[in-house]
Amino acid sequence: MTLLQDQRDRAGLTQLADVLDTSPHPDGPELAREARAAVDWLDATAPRTVTVGDAHGIRVGDILRYERDGYPLEGVVIDTDGHTATTNLGDHVAL
Repeated sequence: MTLLQDQRDRAGLTQLADVLDTSPHPDGPELAREARAAVDWLDATAPRTVTVGDAHGIRVGDILRYERDGYPLEGVVIDTDGHTATTNLGDHVAL
């Protein structure tokens, strides 16, 4: 659900920026830049879902999909050094 809300927010801000680019309002271009900056912020801070084999650039707060004892799990990354990640489930996962 959160992913859908983030995508909706991103799409709305992008659409707003496009409209403001063509607006005759004197503040249109500045407001469009601010809307695009908000999109960049969403992209930089929203948690991503990554898998063990594709975890390049993983960061704290991302959701890591991995297996433990043959069972698929998803955990929030609470620490990483780029080679391993610790999840909120207490697992230390090699990336």
